[in-house]
Amino acid sequence: MRKHIFKAFVLLSIISISSCESDDTDELFAPTITNETTSGNLEANYTSIKISGSVSSEGVNEITSRGVCWSTSENPTIDDDKTTESSNTFTSTITDLVANTTYYFRIYATNSDNKSTAGTSYGAQQSFSTSSLDGTMWDFLITYDNGQTANGDVTFNPDGTTLYDEPSSPGTYTSYGTWSLNGNILTYDIDTDTTNNDYYLFTGTLLGNTMSGTATFNPNPINWSATEY
Repeated sequence: MRKHIFKAFVLLSIISISSCESDDTDELFAPTITNETTSGNLEANYTSIKISGSVSSEGVNEITSRGVCWSTSENPTIDDDKTTESSNTFTSTITDLVANTTYYFRIYATNSDNKSTAGTSYGAQQSFSTSSLDGTMWDFLITYDNGQTANGDVTFNPDGTTLYDEPSSPGTYTSYGTWSLNGNILTYDIDTDTTNNDYYLFTGTLLGNTMSGTATFNPNPINWSATEY
């Protein structure tokens, strides 16, 4: 009887030790993730945001992939949009974003272990917004089909109205208009002379801190580009 009790005690001890060892080992599998981007050092424009972070693993399994995942919905995962970085310390440039939009970001890391406690881990969620055109001023360069050019300062007011003024002749060619943004596509309508029905209709695309496109003027096409002041 005493032998059976001793064997049972040894067996339970082995199970207990194995369980503890398994729990301790599982804890080592989760990568450590650090977010390094804050509102103070954020680099963002109208269509891109830079997110920095670092990952490390104290376990026996190496990190096989890492980067940033993002979405317009909270708690993004690697099933959403993501970058894949080669170094455990990185800065990901997230492009093709939509202006004036809030995005949610999480840094992720995946290791090579197949146990349920391992796999992909995520850092704390962060949210940042791309820039808005509201209240900004831009330097427009207009190129006509005959090669002539003109420069104008355009202010995009938050209420959807605009002010056009040429810096070389302040007040001389001041014109008002309206603007709207659909995704990153700008539509800017400017009336230069309502009596003669002279108007420009600009359409173009935002990219980074610039935009460009075409315009029509009675109804000749012209090209234009713009940079933000």
